[in-house]
Amino acid sequence: MQIILRGLHGDDNEESVTQELSTYLHVTSVEMVRQGEEDNPWALVEVSDSYERVWNVCNQLRGVFHRGKALHLTIPLHHDDT
Repeated sequence: MQIILRGLHGDDNEESVTQELSTYLHVTSVEMVRQGEEDNPWALVEVSDSYERVWNVCNQLRGVFHRGKALHLTIPLHHDDT
């Protein structure tokens, strides 16, 4: 299952995102997207948790501040629910 994570900084990377989210989810991969503003990347995060678990974590972390920027976690509409 995938989630989109916004509210990151330009110096965030795959390892730092994995480390921070591993407290809440079983992260299997992170792909950073660095198009647009230099200090405003976003990440496509692959996790191996259930939909319900991911939904709860997204709601728990939505709006939490990360170094001065609010985090936004979104579950894409189209995903494989296995």
